[in-house]
Amino acid sequence: MRTWSEDHPKARLLERKQEAIKVAAKELFLRHGYANTTMEMVAARAGVSIMTLYRHFRGKDVLFQAVIQHLCSQKAKEGKDMFWQGNPAEVLHRLGQLRLAYALNPEEIALYQVILGAMEHFPEVGRMYYHLSVEKALDRLSAYFQELDRQESLHIPDPRLSAQAFLTLLQGQIIERARLGAGPAPTNEEIEHHIDTCVTFFLAAHHANRPN
Repeated sequence: MRTWSEDHPKARLLERKQEAIKVAAKELFLRHGYANTTMEMVAARAGVSIMTLYRHFRGKDVLFQAVIQHLCSQKAKEGKDMFWQGNPAEVLHRLGQLRLAYALNPEEIALYQVILGAMEHFPEVGRMYYHLSVEKALDRLSAYFQELDRQESLHIPDPRLSAQAFLTLLQGQIIERARLGAGPAPTNEEIEHHIDTCVTFFLAAHHANRPN
C-alpha cells in the first residue's frame, strides 16, 4: 500500500479508514469471538470493500493483532514520567487503580475471553497479549523498584521478582472472579480496600533493614 506524508489528505483518509476498520473489528471480535468473525463481516461493518480491508490488513490474524494492540495501548500512560512521581505508597496505589480499572473493564474482560478462545486457531496471540499486558508493565515497574533500591527508599534486592509479586497481589481473586463471571463486580470500596491491602503488604515486606 502506497505511503504518504503525515499531513497529506490521503494519509489522513487512510488513517480514518484504518480506525474505522479496527473499531468494527473490535466490536465483532468481542461479540462473536475470533473463529466466528470473518473479514467479510468486518468489511461490511466498517463500510469498506473487502479489497480495501485486505489492503490495510492482509489477514484476520493481522487485524486481530492490531485490535489487541489498540486495546492495550491504554496502558501506555503507566510509562509517563509524571505517573511515577511521589512517595512509593502513592505511586503503587496509583498503579493499582490504573491496572484494576483496566483489568475490570467489561471490554478488557471480553477481550481476555476472546483471546483464550482464539488460541486454538492463533496460538501466537497469547504471547502477544502477555507481552503487551504484563511484560511491559513488569519492565517499567522493575526499573522503578531498582531506582527505589538504589536510593535506599526501600530494600528491593530483586526488582524483577518484586515487580512480579506486586502485580500478582493486585491480580488476586478480584480479577479472576470478574473474568470467570464467578461473582458480582467489585464495588469501588472493595477495589480501594484491595489496593490498600496490597500496597501495605508490599511496603511492609520491603522495609526490611539492609545488611551492614
